[in-house]
Formats: sequence, C-alpha cells, structure tokens
Amino acid sequence: MGFCQNGADFGFFHYFQCSNFKKIVYSDTFKIYKINNKFEKREQKILLVVLSLILLIFLSFDYSSENKLPDLFKKDYMKKNNIEILKLSTELLNNKNISSSKRFLYNFTYIINKDNKEFVCSANKVEINKIQDEFIITKYKEVCQEK
Repeated sequence: MGFCQNGADFGFFHYFQCSNFKKIVYSDTFKIYKINNKFEKREQKILLVVLSLILLIFLSFDYSSENKLPDLFKKDYMKKNNIEILKLSTELLNNKNISSSKRFLYNFTYIINKDNKEFVCSANKVEINKIQDEFIITKYKEVCQEK
C-alpha cells in the first residue's frame, strides 16, 4: 500500500506527495523555461528562494503536527494526575500495528517528579482517537519505577 493510501500520516509530507503541488511547481518551471528557452540567473535565484521558503514553511508545519499528540498526552496527564511530565519520548505504533487516520497508538516513556523523587514511567499502547477535530485519549496503564 502506498504512502498516500494509508491515511495514517498527516501534515506536510502527505500534502506534498498526494496533492498537485509538484505538478504546479513543475509546470510553472517548465513554462518559464519554454518562454525563454533558458533560465537566467535571476530566475534561478527566484525559483530557489521560493522553493526554499515553501519547504521551510511546510517543514515547520509538519514539526508542529508531529508533536501535537505527545503534547496532548502531557496536558492530559497534568490534568488527570496534577503532575507535570518533565521529559517525554514517544513511539508511534500506527505504522506497525494499524493504518488509520482516526486511531493512533503510542508508546510513551516519561520522567515525572512525585514526592520529591524522580520516576521513570511508561504507558504502552495508549490509544488516541480522533473525532472530527478533537483527540480523545482512552484509558491506559502506566508503570513507574524510581529513577
């Protein structure tokens, strides 16, 4: 199954690979070339700057999309347990277990400070469901041990 069909990805790379974005850039570049039968240095610089700006904008968007669900987990954990997560690492399991744009599975490993002691905790197979524009974290089991 190809990248565009699996639906598990969201963000820039999905847009870039599955839209007509490439066709537009290629066709405009081809039109400029056909009009002059060559690229002048000024046109090359403009094209390079425009493509660089587009790439930077979409990469920053993709980075923010990538951290959306882990940040949601941090906020949810703070709300439920009144304990702040100091450090968090994540592993997205969608590519390994499921292929969905509405259901995400994560393994979270994090460090918390509880009763003036640091604990390393893990919550495996945390399911996050998307309903329209809202993400809902289902119940999960956390395992903690003192650092």
